[in-house]
Amino acid sequence: MRVDEAFTFIKNAHAKNRLTSGLLIIGDVRGDAALLSTKILQLLFCTDMVKPCGSCTACQQVENKTAFDVTWIVPEKRSRQISISQIRERLIPAIMQTSLQGGWKSGVIIAADRMHQAAANCFLKTLEEPPQQTIFLLLSDSPQNLLPTIISRCQRIDVSNASTHSQVWWHNELLEMLADPGPAGPVSAMGLAARISALLAEVKKEAQKSVMAEYSEDEEAAINVSTDELDARIEARFRESRQTVLNTMQCWYRDLLAFTVGADSKTIHYPQYTELMQARAQNLTLAQALANIDAVDGIKRQLECNMSEPYVLSYWLDRVSNGLP
Repeated sequence: MRVDEAFTFIKNAHAKNRLTSGLLIIGDVRGDAALLSTKILQLLFCTDMVKPCGSCTACQQVENKTAFDVTWIVPEKRSRQISISQIRERLIPAIMQTSLQGGWKSGVIIAADRMHQAAANCFLKTLEEPPQQTIFLLLSDSPQNLLPTIISRCQRIDVSNASTHSQVWWHNELLEMLADPGPAGPVSAMGLAARISALLAEVKKEAQKSVMAEYSEDEEAAINVSTDELDARIEARFRESRQTVLNTMQCWYRDLLAFTVGADSKTIHYPQYTELMQARAQNLTLAQALANIDAVDGIKRQLECNMSEPYVLSYWLDRVSNGLP
């Protein structure tokens, strides 16, 4: 779902007083998911007649993350996890107190899948019985790592689409790999896995360059950072980028599924591959097309458990059906 489509859905629900207290926004936590969360908060806090205006003080405070009645929770730098103290000592007290502006209160948990188990259990109690006019926005690109009980109490909105992926250097290279995976069979799967592993190695180098560049701009932070903290930050940045790579793969196989079931071509992410996908979809069953989506989910789950990249990719890509003749 595109951001504008998702926002229209939320806006209509808000107009009918049917806005749920928990929204799980699946997508790039620095891209589409963040954009949608900002638009939702501006809708709730905007002071203009036509909401959201994007220019009033309240909208600007949301944009700058300085809104009084919004609490932002992000993973701590050193551990790259969200601790129970962040939930117990920051989020819950802010949510339980009276709104400073007499309206909505919100808690935004960025990379919600990084909540420590104790933090997740603590948060769950508040999510089950939130105060009036309270909304929680959980942003995640790895929802499989969230507690099932949290997922079940949130309305899920998936904005993991291609709108922001196309701006990164590896995007077209990955699509070409998926478009030409080689002939069907285990040898081909191993070859495709090796190519994607090599791509991910380059993605990791870019993550390292990005983090190092940030520290070079902040002399005090560069002096005080430990090797462990630096390594943890690089790894966290790489995992975010890797998740975007996997989301692109998932979008590809969703397009293939869409053509398999005869969906409207307007819903696909990569229209430039329409002819190729239509031809391959003719050789796929619905079960095979759905299994492709499950395969990418399997890759996501196992890589988050620090399993070997080449092994995980080879194992799951061997189970992918590309509809090749």
